[in-house]
Amino acid sequence: MTEASSRGPRLRPWLVRLHRWVGLAIAPFLIVSALTGSAIAFREELDAWLNPDLFAAPGVGTPLAPSGIVAAVEAADPRVRVVRVPLPHEPGEALVVGVQPRLDSVTWRPFAIDHNQVFVDPVTGVVLGRRLFGAARLDRAHLMPFLYQLHFTLMTPARWGVWLLGGVAILWFLDGFVALALTLPRARPLLAYWGTAWRIKRGASAYRRNFDLHRAGGLWLWSVLLVLAFSGAALNLTAEVFRPVVSLVSTLTPSAREAGAPRLRRPPAEPKLSFEDAFAAARCVIAERGWAMAPLQAAYIRHYGAYFVSVAAPGPDHDDGIGHPHLFFDDQDGTLLHAEVPGEGSAGDIFLDLQHPLHTGRIIGLPGRILICIAGLVTAALTITGVVLWATKRRRARRPRAAMETATAE
Repeated sequence: MTEASSRGPRLRPWLVRLHRWVGLAIAPFLIVSALTGSAIAFREELDAWLNPDLFAAPGVGTPLAPSGIVAAVEAADPRVRVVRVPLPHEPGEALVVGVQPRLDSVTWRPFAIDHNQVFVDPVTGVVLGRRLFGAARLDRAHLMPFLYQLHFTLMTPARWGVWLLGGVAILWFLDGFVALALTLPRARPLLAYWGTAWRIKRGASAYRRNFDLHRAGGLWLWSVLLVLAFSGAALNLTAEVFRPVVSLVSTLTPSAREAGAPRLRRPPAEPKLSFEDAFAAARCVIAERGWAMAPLQAAYIRHYGAYFVSVAAPGPDHDDGIGHPHLFFDDQDGTLLHAEVPGEGSAGDIFLDLQHPLHTGRIIGLPGRILICIAGLVTAALTITGVVLWATKRRRARRPRAAMETATAE
């Protein structure tokens, strides 16, 4: 026996243990992330289907200007300040307006409000409903936002859940290579025997069927799961890990947070520009750059004294591909402060831009979202079958020990 062939049998038991204990450690988090990820692959569609009373607007006619929408929302509840305004896209669709509490002029504390989203008829300005995005509630109105938050943060305070899931994703990514190595046969020629690992044996025992599902399922979607793990880690640990690492090999354009850090204002000044001014500024940039695009929505980032405007090509698939540009304007004079344009910049910039569309599948549109949905279900199934295999082995290992203890006692 050669040195290489003798090393393989010695290494394999260690790889099995590593795969087992890493898998058991991340199993609960992986199941939650996988199942919620499958659901939120179609979050917008499911949300609208579950809540037609919120997303369907009965008004017919010319939509109100952004100032009219802002006035209608703030008149309906003077405790709130509008901080996000989308522009109408399709007739009959409500606008989802973002709000924050105003400061009480007597106590200088924020008013207590129980919502951060307001659904508005874009034609009449009538408020159709309200909800708290990300609340831990399972009613129809809050289900999809809850699943979205659970997927990314585990509903933990601060960023603990984000960091934890980022660490889980790194372990999942590395364990993917260990899992692949364990599927390789010891016999040669490798390809002739490896084919067995890709199939599920018919008429096998329950244990063998679980084993085949675990191994074959992981092989068929191995590359997709690897991309999901890597991109998940990149999204959760962008500032903490991935931007510093990528910056070692490629120059990076400052992020919006890095570029805006010197503008942080406490207390923030009142804006001189309105949402309509922000949309107008975005249209000027679009014209100057020759983009075949239009503004989608604007958000007011008060503590940074800036308006954030998303622009995209018209149509329902504006989030597909590598993404669409985001523009930041000074809230006092409309100066363009920062532009994030996916696909532009250095190789490192483009690499980081790719992570979100890869993770959501939107990089290839609807087929990609379907693939991500399936991959989430497969990931949950692989995790569950792995736990079942471990539990079965553990139960079998205890039987001889229990029989021996019984014999000794007799």
